Amino acid sequence: MYNKFIDHGTPIDAEEERTAALCTKEDGTRFVIASKGFVLIVDIDMGSSKQVFFPEGNKEYPFASFSSNGLFYTGAGNMLLVLDPFLERFIDYQMIENEEEIVGFSFAEDLTGNIYFTTYPRCFLLSYNPETKSVMDYGSMHSQEKYPSSLAVDEYGWVYIGVGTEFKDIIAFHLKTGKKKNLIPSSLRQKGSGYIYLGTDGFVYGHMEASDMRDVLTASQWLKFTEGEFQTANYVAPSYYGGTGFQKIHHYQEASYEILSYSLSERYVEIVEKKTGVHTTIQLNYQSDGAELSTIYLDISGYIYGTSMHPLQFFQFDISNNSFKNFGALEKGGGGNICAYASQGDLLVGVAYAGGKLYVHNMNQKSEKPTSPRLILEEEHIHRPRCALATSDKKEVVWGGFPGYGVVGGALAFFHIETEKHTVISNNNILPYHSTICLSELRNGDLVGGTSVEAPGGAEVKAQDANLYVLDKKTKQLKYKFAPYKGTREIISIYTDSYDYVHGVTEKGLYFVWMPSTNTIITEKNLSHYGEPIRSCFVFDELTQSLYCLMSKGLFVKNMQYPGTEILLVEELPTKASSGIALYQKRIYYGSGSHLYSVSLD
Repeated sequence: MYNKFIDHGTPIDAEEERTAALCTKEDGTRFVIASKGFVLIVDIDMGSSKQVFFPEGNKEYPFASFSSNGLFYTGAGNMLLVLDPFLERFIDYQMIENEEEIVGFSFAEDLTGNIYFTTYPRCFLLSYNPETKSVMDYGSMHSQEKYPSSLAVDEYGWVYIGVGTEFKDIIAFHLKTGKKKNLIPSSLRQKGSGYIYLGTDGFVYGHMEASDMRDVLTASQWLKFTEGEFQTANYVAPSYYGGTGFQKIHHYQEASYEILSYSLSERYVEIVEKKTGVHTTIQLNYQSDGAELSTIYLDISGYIYGTSMHPLQFFQFDISNNSFKNFGALEKGGGGNICAYASQGDLLVGVAYAGGKLYVHNMNQKSEKPTSPRLILEEEHIHRPRCALATSDKKEVVWGGFPGYGVVGGALAFFHIETEKHTVISNNNILPYHSTICLSELRNGDLVGGTSVEAPGGAEVKAQDANLYVLDKKTKQLKYKFAPYKGTREIISIYTDSYDYVHGVTEKGLYFVWMPSTNTIITEKNLSHYGEPIRSCFVFDELTQSLYCLMSKGLFVKNMQYPGTEILLVEELPTKASSGIALYQKRIYYGSGSHLYSVSLD
């Protein structure tokens, strides 16, 4: 039977834990894990779990949580959520209408029981009264930084906020007077994050030495904060939070259990009872829409490779029998994803967020139990990879992307397949304050790059217009650059054809063809009516000499036998494309959320 569109299913049936807390009452303890669109309430005494979905179909990610008097607080998108895990339902939720993207980036509580929370990206401070269910907005606490990652309130009504990433700071704000102070001297506000927490003794502690939002647990000099000031701390009490990142757990008071480890993707929580020392493992049960898919890659044998995002798990799809194989989590993969692929021979190179990880996978494994991709290196200067290119000399893979938190301008790197030698070129030696997010190659071997001027790690944007550039392959020196459109922030994807014309798509959905030899745009068409461009959106069909371009709502084609022909719509997509793209036997394969889809070209 002929099927124009096929939903091949969900490769990864898993979700990622984002934040968690132990909630205690006289009648027991509940361990609450928050994920995208739901919480999982673990009844430790009964050894069971209950899934409760966010109100109004909210499927945004939470970032932090807090427990107090048996209640669980978190945020998802611009929704503040209050859960009673003992009643197993949300007892309140409110939309915070201050134009912020993320509510609940950090939480704290004052002596009267008011809950305080922060937002991204303008570092607003708000409070929630559990009795009246009213919210008060104190406004933005920092004009420059975006990440208010830690929060505490002292007994005198001073709120302390640790912020970063480009210029770390600690803000002190007095709730009654509105007085606000920057506690880190301007000369010390370097890349990193300020860190604050409430100790179990009731005092506020922190330090100024964190290199990022997760590197907070150690410092050479700890500080004690009170009445809007600080001094060196001779003693530091423990925090009510344990762990870091998405494994951080908050507990309001001493619980009779300790969480040793837990994982939503592996569906377990390991617990120890403090009095008896008895260990218990509880299996977690929940329904999942599946983890969303990142970029996919097709090998010549008819296998599609890819990873999910949050959590990162590596999968293989066999087109011949419509079956998936899940390799599971990759070494140090965490909650990231492989953002781009390139292959030389049987070796598939994938570059991953977070931390600029480079993996190598042998696609020609003969054993019955094929091994997962192996981690070769980590390159923080390309913390968020976006592109990878196999060079025509069959020796290297070139890759690029965005830098880490608090930095603007990503590097370009060359990975030699045989020797595994790795060479990194700073953006300062190509285009300062730009990040290379797409790559192609001219017939003479020179590299073509497309850039972004954005800084997703929280730094201040310093360049205005995305560029195309040509890099000499041998000398790795910039030959020339070109800004095709004023006000364009990103060139999402490019493809170089046999005439050395460079086809590209901007973040605004503008398709264009650039002739490097004359440094001119020779054709363009606005495709934005069909959504946003997909990363790695081009694929070329050798048989028909057709170039396909995938937008989120439509598939386009350009006949490359005749360079002057227009790019035309092939199909409107029944489901929104979110990742791509592969072509095999007259079918285009792409990701739509957590599902792998294909569309026939017949």
